[in-house]
Amino acid sequence: MWDLQEIIRQNNEAALNYMMSGQQVNTAQAPLPENWALTVLAKELRVGPPVLSELAEAFADLDTIKEFLRLIRTFLPEHEKDILGEDRSRRVYRFAFLFGQRYFPLPLNTDCGVGDLIGSMPVAIMGMSYSAYHDLGMRIGYLLLLSLVPYPYEGDDRDEEDDSVPFNPASWPVGKYKPSASDIQWLTDLVNSLAIDGEWCAPMGFSMKKIADNTIRLSNAEDTDVVKDTIKRTLLVAKRAGIEAEFRPGRTADEKTSGARVPLLDAVQGIVGEDIALRIPGGGWAPEQLHKITDGTKYDGVGAFADWTFSKTGCTQLDSSYDDCEFQEGWGEPTFSWSECNVKILTEQWPKVAEIRSKIDDIVDWIEKDPIPNFNELLTFIEGAHLEKITAPKEKHFYDPTEHWIGLEQPNPEEDEQDDD
Repeated sequence: MWDLQEIIRQNNEAALNYMMSGQQVNTAQAPLPENWALTVLAKELRVGPPVLSELAEAFADLDTIKEFLRLIRTFLPEHEKDILGEDRSRRVYRFAFLFGQRYFPLPLNTDCGVGDLIGSMPVAIMGMSYSAYHDLGMRIGYLLLLSLVPYPYEGDDRDEEDDSVPFNPASWPVGKYKPSASDIQWLTDLVNSLAIDGEWCAPMGFSMKKIADNTIRLSNAEDTDVVKDTIKRTLLVAKRAGIEAEFRPGRTADEKTSGARVPLLDAVQGIVGEDIALRIPGGGWAPEQLHKITDGTKYDGVGAFADWTFSKTGCTQLDSSYDDCEFQEGWGEPTFSWSECNVKILTEQWPKVAEIRSKIDDIVDWIEKDPIPNFNELLTFIEGAHLEKITAPKEKHFYDPTEHWIGLEQPNPEEDEQDDD
């Protein structure tokens, strides 16, 4: 069981992984084969009245069927017979494939049914998120390009907050401490006494939540030596007791505001070495500068990557993250209305989305073919540009969350309830 913030973080991580996976839309959206030999035979041999279970399900899901029919008649009216003539398990795929050919690709998973489809219009959200930037769980090419770009969250209030565990417990020394039998028994009894989602607050300044039968999560830790030592001991005891203990090491507010790019540059140094990494300016180059230097060259795509990092591509799917969406209770993902306005926006933007993703894919793939010499070549090219003629923006960028709220219509449950009344 996860809270909303954890769900949003996981969605952002999945979105970034999708963004980094490259252009695989055509493969993902291809419909099932037109005909399987045995399927054709089954259709030919099917005689008599409809199966009773089919009729019962049709009556039970009448509203769902009517809404699916409305979608077809609104967006694909000429394909109504084609879609409804498919087997029940293939109708959603047929709709998605034909919709993607006319409008924009729908990112459906293999388990998506008609009810899921009509409940929310599937939208691939691929923007850079605050958590993704700070987690640094990216491909090498993305990390190297990210090091060229200024910190996109300058002025963000989240930089003034400590992470839930603002240090790395695994790196904190505890001398020669070894868990005793009583320590192991105490922690085992405590975990067993907690219900799922039950929380225990340690008096010295950290919390421990039971998230599964044999798993705890450490959080809300104060940045003190006593807490660090206690958490480290707790991890050792849990290991001996066979209890899974999770935590996400973070940083203090001071560490965030004083050196937001330091962890990134440290990671880059580990990839390309100190000599190359130290040539990267601490503040990076503005997207406008990178565009003027690299657009139209063999390094085209660096500017597009910078725009994506700053959520300045002009495309909703690339500029928005899950942080910028409204979540409804009971849904693990944000829901979007099947409105003609939403479809128009995403359809008009899709060619540009595909173009930008293609440019980013190309430059990332090129860097990753041989990261050290290729990134060194790119860095040398940027350094050799006439930077005195390519001035940075006069006004410093500051992150404003209100500018990033997703520009798509989302269902409002309260309004729906009022309409029903």
